[in-house]
Order: sequence, then C-alpha cells, then structure tokens
Amino acid sequence: MPIPAIERQDELVQLLKQFLTAQSAAPAKILNCSTCGSVLHYFPTQFWLEGTEQGWNIQLPYCPDCQPLPVTRETFVA
Repeated sequence: MPIPAIERQDELVQLLKQFLTAQSAAPAKILNCSTCGSVLHYFPTQFWLEGTEQGWNIQLPYCPDCQPLPVTRETFVA
C-alpha cells in the first residue's frame, strides 16, 4: 500500500530540518580546494523552509582563488 503524499511530504520536511540542524551545528573544517589546493574560506549563509518560522545559519565553503567574491562598495568601508 503506497504512503499517502501528505505523509511523505511531512517526512521530507522533517528530514530537511534534521539535515539543516546538523549542518548548522557542525564545526567548520579546514578543507582544501579540490581544484587548486587553496585553503577554503567560509561564507555565512541563512537557510529557512517556506512556511516555517525556523531558520538555520550554515557556513558554506568557497575557494577565494577559484571563486573570488565580487568586490562591492561595502568591502572598502572601514
């Protein structure tokens, strides 16, 4: 007997919440870029699921050499 779509959707939302909670609690690791070998930096990012009040702050790794951030006016404000 197939699982009703609503139950599957609720299960998926719960799994996403668990994943986001685990990622937001995970300490940043020192990782190297798989392309150039540079040490990765972390960019603070906020996630939320539409229709919920909960949000998560997750540090996403990026390579400052392969993926430089665009220069903005705020970069030069002291």
